[in-house]
Amino acid sequence: MKSLAGKTCTLFYVLFSLPLIVTSSIASADPSTRVARISLISGVVSYLPASETKWIKTNLNRPLVLGDSLWSDTDSKVELQLGLATTRLGSRTSVQILNLNNQIAQFKLSDGTFALNVVQLKPNQVYEIDTPNLAVIIKKNGYYRIDVNNASTTVTVRKGQTDVYGEKSAYTINQGQTCQFKGTKLQGYQCSAVGPIDGFDRWSMDRDQPQKINKPRYVNTAVIGYEDLDTHGTWRKVKKYGYVWSPNNVGNNWAPYRTGQWVWVRHWGWTWVDEQPWGFAPFHYGRWIFIERRWAWIPGPIEAEPMYAPALVAFVGGRNYQLSVANRPSIAWFPLGPGDIYIPPYQVSRNYFQQINVNNTVINNTYVTTVYNNQNTTLNYQNVTVQQGITAVPLNTFVQSQPVNNAQVQVSDEIIVKAPKTPTATITPDQSSFLGGQQAAESKPAAEIMTKPTVVITEPPTPQVPFTEEQKLLEKNPGKPLTSEEVKEIQVTKPEEQEQLKLVDPQTIPQPVEIKSNEQPSTEQKPDVQQQIHEQKPSEEQPQNQEQQQPVEQPQNQDQQQQPVEQKEQQPVEQQPQIQEQQPVEQQPQIQEQQPVEQQPQIQEQQPVEQQPQIQEQQPVEQQPQTQEQQPVEQQPQTQEQQPVEQPPQIQEQQPVEQPPQIQEQQPVEQQPQIQEQQPVEQPPQIQEQQPVEQPPQIQEPQPVEQQPQIQEQQPVEQPPQIQQQQPNDQQQNQPQ
Repeated sequence: MKSLAGKTCTLFYVLFSLPLIVTSSIASADPSTRVARISLISGVVSYLPASETKWIKTNLNRPLVLGDSLWSDTDSKVELQLGLATTRLGSRTSVQILNLNNQIAQFKLSDGTFALNVVQLKPNQVYEIDTPNLAVIIKKNGYYRIDVNNASTTVTVRKGQTDVYGEKSAYTINQGQTCQFKGTKLQGYQCSAVGPIDGFDRWSMDRDQPQKINKPRYVNTAVIGYEDLDTHGTWRKVKKYGYVWSPNNVGNNWAPYRTGQWVWVRHWGWTWVDEQPWGFAPFHYGRWIFIERRWAWIPGPIEAEPMYAPALVAFVGGRNYQLSVANRPSIAWFPLGPGDIYIPPYQVSRNYFQQINVNNTVINNTYVTTVYNNQNTTLNYQNVTVQQGITAVPLNTFVQSQPVNNAQVQVSDEIIVKAPKTPTATITPDQSSFLGGQQAAESKPAAEIMTKPTVVITEPPTPQVPFTEEQKLLEKNPGKPLTSEEVKEIQVTKPEEQEQLKLVDPQTIPQPVEIKSNEQPSTEQKPDVQQQIHEQKPSEEQPQNQEQQQPVEQPQNQDQQQQPVEQKEQQPVEQQPQIQEQQPVEQQPQIQEQQPVEQQPQIQEQQPVEQQPQIQEQQPVEQQPQTQEQQPVEQQPQTQEQQPVEQPPQIQEQQPVEQPPQIQEQQPVEQQPQIQEQQPVEQPPQIQEQQPVEQPPQIQEPQPVEQQPQIQEQQPVEQPPQIQQQQPNDQQQNQPQ
């Protein structure tokens, strides 16, 4: 069966302007420069290594890589640090890492609560969270939360902006919005403003406070775990090396890489997992030195981009040499010092080899190049002569991932001097090494949660094979992970794994549509609004648009908002037919064609069903705004709330002097006093210049400033002459008055 890896996603990135992503970290010679560190565990958290079936307990500081899964049980939480970003899982949450490299961090969220705080995005870097309903693409710094519950997915953006993709549509969710989606086509959704934070968000945001308050002074912010250094140690300046860091509350016999265990991590090889809460950054970046009778950690150059290493140590012994302590096979190691070169056990390029050394310590580039060209060169290490820095354990302790501190054995100086020093522990791992020596998990997700189909945008790499299938190949080169070519030879995509991923077809997805309203919009209502604009649907459909299109601009005209209240009480029902007589047939279609979605509901609200036919029969283009000004009081308040601020000035310029008398002829004597009572003091000066003192206020007061601009903006330039033809009649009518 054809695998998902055979499909091409290049077109998708062109269509949607997503960063170019190299989706397969195992296909290149160089691995990623980052991993996902388990930085906090609260409650019961279970871990499933890639392609395995046995859930096990997990421990602090374990690095997670491609294909690994986590389950946070009831009332449990877990935190993952990615470098410049942190993700947190809430109660009963299932997450799998689908992809993790320098360009993308891709997670499969099958159930539960997932929060992501992105501090900084590097160029062409993206975060993707795939759920049963949609895929979330994050390309901006911010705080995001995704909740998967039953058949829906809720995306909340407290800071930043994100795009969500379904099988048939895509939307943009802005800061301050929360949207719930059902199904995979995203045909209906509900959005609102974000509400108050709950207990999970409060805990998550509290965890982010140290990053905001304590900015790193001597270490790059991309170093995973730097946040723990100030709390658990002390910085001091020493000659030659500058600022160094030493941990607090450690015994006199403490040494780096002594309180923890060794585990085998796919692609990386033997990896150190420290048990201290601060025990990540100092063991995967920089170098150690024994100075002033205590150990100190020297970070890499602060301006250099950090590069993760599984363990920056050298081992005592070699492939053809077996270290024996107390008649038992053993293994020993010590931390690399400043200027010591690190030779990765995994396959890397020349550039990677140089960068992982130069970015983690001050070292001569020529020396790095020489060692890369001849990796069998005898290396000199600074800390090999520091007796307190050598740690040795029985071989079984090392292979079975048991705690080192309890099994430490003493090695004489004579043995250390005679034994060869190698950059790699030439020991083949077994199943317990891969599982980290952990016991079976207390809890794990239900099978139906793990097998939920998931919508994905970025095609993940081919899944890994079980460790038992790799073990035979690992025996050929003990201590070295498989090369990318060896991995490809044994990788096979299972049919059930294909069915669980719904790779979105880029040709069927439009550009993301920005969600502007916070009031429960849905995709079914949007087409109705568009059809009303072009097809001129009857007023029965107008209320649907009125709810969605009301702008926030209502409070701009406070005086006009107060007028409608008086008009409703004073104007009789007889005013409606008078206004209807003035409205022509031609104005309504012109308004409908030109009005944006927001204006249409305003006009529709003002005109009752009976007025529309009357308007179509009588009024010229410009008369309609004038009559609308005199239209029933009920219509005016509706438009006043919706009309924008820019319209009032346009009304003053366009209203001719002759139009108000036309209205006076039609309006009964009783109506005029009603209008006068409603007219505000500010409006008369505007019309007084053109009309008698009594007439302008009568017209201006019923006329909301917002209504005229809406119609006048839509009226073509040709309308003014139409008004001029009607003006003489109006003047004659005014003279007898």
